[in-house]
Formats: sequence, structure tokens, C-alpha cells
Amino acid sequence: MQTIEIQTTQNVTIEYPVASVGERIVAAILDSLILIGYLIAIIFISIFLQNVTEGTPFDFQIAYFVILFLPFFFYHLLCETFLNGQSFGKKMMKMKVVKLDGGQAGIGSYFLRWILVPIDYFFFGSVGLFTMIINGKGQRLGDLAAHTTVVKLKAEAKLEDTILTSTPANYEVKFPEASLLNDNDISIVKEVLELNYKKPDVRIYMDILNKTKKSVENKMGVNSELHPLNFLDTVLKDYNYLLRE
Repeated sequence: MQTIEIQTTQNVTIEYPVASVGERIVAAILDSLILIGYLIAIIFISIFLQNVTEGTPFDFQIAYFVILFLPFFFYHLLCETFLNGQSFGKKMMKMKVVKLDGGQAGIGSYFLRWILVPIDYFFFGSVGLFTMIINGKGQRLGDLAAHTTVVKLKAEAKLEDTILTSTPANYEVKFPEASLLNDNDISIVKEVLELNYKKPDVRIYMDILNKTKKSVENKMGVNSELHPLNFLDTVLKDYNYLLRE
């Protein structure tokens, strides 16, 4: 599976699986079926409104028609903006739009992706497909302009895949300041700790550990003498214990 490395705002590089061309095609087909269903629905609604509004000024009938078609034209822009980088097709395929710099994609990024859809879909989508295949990051033209790509999310959320970790009932919290962190911080901490089991380059991994420890210390307002690996492991357990209370 093709992967991409994205650097988070905590200067930690995390690897994500890139959604394959086939998966994105399926998501696009699902979105198209939803839009076709919507078109069929508004045709019946338009017929009904035409009968109900018969005798009303023509301008009002045009206004009704335009309002009904707005969600169709802005489907992808509205979905990605309000569904955190997902259309309904992407949600069903468990995919999401992300920024390559690790930041949160915003309406500007989603707008660039949306406005370039006609070019990407030109000649039966061959432009977008060709671009995704050759750039190596799963990016169509809209993604290149917005500095985004589409990644695959995990299908199931097991305990080991979440921020949760088991702690004994009589566990003693070492850093109560861990309560100042949020789920995103702890998710990064857990991913950094899990890199240890993949036998990474020692020097690179130590650099990641030190940067993560420093970032977490700054957010918690503490300065620990513990080894970065032990510190992050302790913070993870403290956070989960405090979360249960």
C-alpha cells in the first residue's frame, strides 16, 4: 500500500496510507449515485412546485429552481467543509482529505479542490487519474493546488488503535498536568511510542522522541528528567487514567 509522510504541527512525522486510485473511483461513483438520486428527487419537487406555483411570477419559479440546484453544484465543497474533509462517498470508503503540511484543511483548500474538479474530470476523468498516478502522492490537480491528498482511515477502531490504554485501578498519576492535553496530543504521543516497535533508525527516532517530549512538556508546563520514552509512556497512562475519572 502506498503511504505518505505528513509532519504534524508538533514536528512529528506520521505515516498515512494513501487512498488508492480504485478506492477514490469507488468513492466518486458513490457520490455520483447520491447526486443522481438528488437530481431525480428535485425533478419531482420541481414538477410539484410548478403546479403549486402556477400563476406566480416567472422570477419566483426561477428562484425556486436555482435554490434546489445549489446543493447539487456545491455538493463536494459543502460536504468537505462540514464533514471535516469527507464527502458521503469518502465517508463510506473511510477516506479523508488532509493537508500535506500536517495542518487542518480549511475552506480555502476545499474550494481549490472543488473549483478544479471540471479539469480533473475532463475526458472521463483521465486528467485527474493521470495526475494521481504520476505524482506519487495520490494527488489530482485540485490536491496539488490545495497542497492536500486523500488518505485511508482505519476501518475498525480497536483499543490498540485508539488513544486508550489500560491502566490498573490503583494507578498513581505522575503528571496531573496531563489533563491539559487533548485527544489529538495523546494520539500523536501514542503513534510516536508505537514507532518503537517498528525498529526505526535510533538517531532519527531519538530526535522524534525528544521533539515530542519537548512539545508535550511545553503544553503541560512541566520539565521532566525522565527519558523521553518513559516520559511519553507515563503521560499516556496518566491521561487515560484521568480520562476515566
